[in-house]
Amino acid sequence: MRVQNTVIKAILAGSMLAMLVCMIGTAAAETSAPRSLQMVPVPQPTGGDIIDQAAAVRLGKALFWDTQTGGDGKIACATCHFHAGADNRRLNTLHPSNDGIFDSGGVNGPGQMFNPTNITNDDRLGSQGIVGSLFIGIDPDAAVSADECAPDQTAPFFQHRRVTGRNAPTVIGAVFNRDNFWDGRANHTFNGLDPFGATANAGGAVGNLIENSSLASQADGPPNNPVEMSCAGRHFNGNNSLAAKLLVRPALQHQYVDPTDSVLSMLSAWPMSGLQCGDDHLCTYTDLIKEAFRPEIANEAQKQFSRIWGQAIQAYEATLIPDHTPMDRYLAGNKNALTSSQQLGLNILSGKGKCTTCHAGAELTDASLSFAAQKGLINEDGGDQGFHNNGVRPTAEDPGRAGTGPNGVSFSQSGSPSDSGAFKTPSLRNVGLTAPYFHNGGKATLEDVVDFYNRGATLRIPRKPNAYDPSR
Repeated sequence: MRVQNTVIKAILAGSMLAMLVCMIGTAAAETSAPRSLQMVPVPQPTGGDIIDQAAAVRLGKALFWDTQTGGDGKIACATCHFHAGADNRRLNTLHPSNDGIFDSGGVNGPGQMFNPTNITNDDRLGSQGIVGSLFIGIDPDAAVSADECAPDQTAPFFQHRRVTGRNAPTVIGAVFNRDNFWDGRANHTFNGLDPFGATANAGGAVGNLIENSSLASQADGPPNNPVEMSCAGRHFNGNNSLAAKLLVRPALQHQYVDPTDSVLSMLSAWPMSGLQCGDDHLCTYTDLIKEAFRPEIANEAQKQFSRIWGQAIQAYEATLIPDHTPMDRYLAGNKNALTSSQQLGLNILSGKGKCTTCHAGAELTDASLSFAAQKGLINEDGGDQGFHNNGVRPTAEDPGRAGTGPNGVSFSQSGSPSDSGAFKTPSLRNVGLTAPYFHNGGKATLEDVVDFYNRGATLRIPRKPNAYDPSR
């Protein structure tokens, strides 16, 4: 089925919502129409350690934005998730993939500016992280943000910051996803240590398992990753670790906090940097943790830091809910909330375009917890629910859901061949703000995405899944 380009361009001339439309799904018999996200309860973790939710949100926001986390003292979670929860940077963001050749958007080597364009080879548009380095130790001076590290400037980025092999998804609304990351390896069960939950890829556990917590699982992936945020070899917990570093340092000590910030205003030390705890000192992370977590966890923070980190980041990100859009108001009954062009786009989205086959329900994704609860854990093609191979790139380049983790076990729960090259369906909420698109960042605009689906392109090539690459 095809939708005429003239209709597409007329709809695209409308608004961000109109630009969502016409992404052609599979020929499934049933779709799930959009509805207001205000009708969907925010998923709540079970089995956690937080005793003061507001304090946990404050802690999580401080950790999310604090550049002291990075091995060079310059990288935070927000570095790759600052623009509508995603990453719109273009300098040194091209990854040459398996062939090692930079050849897209005017880039022919590391450290260059990428000009927005469609990527037609195996290059990926990712996020720049840290310059290659090896961890030695934590600087004992609490005023110093950078770790002590030795150079490890290897190909293909050498002295430039390394770049991830996938496009950074938005964290806004990500709390509704059952599993996170493009391949879903950030498991819905949080083990307190790493992204892999209770699966065979897990490196262990810190404390009891916490359910409905894929955001916590995701949060424990990047901080010590040698591509994204850390000098290689740093650990979360114990002596000479990220825990040992942050627990003695004032939170956000080198950054200014807006006195009108929606979460941290009550602690802002403005016009000085950092957060103020009382009249006599800046807040340390030890202070913030004691307010938010059970004493038996807070008192063992250096041993439990990976568990604390994941839950706190999740508490903050769970407040980032995109449920006050014109579409939500329209679906709640305000028929003047959308223009006629936007209404046309919405009708095609949920009708002729069959976009809601995959971009289903209020969350606009079939990778949500609520969709899995309604439809089960298996797609109509036999693969894992919410993961699809749409032929964006040849399957041989990236196995996606069928990839294997650090212990050689596939992320796929069904074991279906359909999971080869399959990736999580992203939500379409705020999609006009989160270019570029797809897991490889290969489409520069929403019109390019529409044209891709309209021509029914497919590059599916079966292959045996390959090993987990922590840079993706």
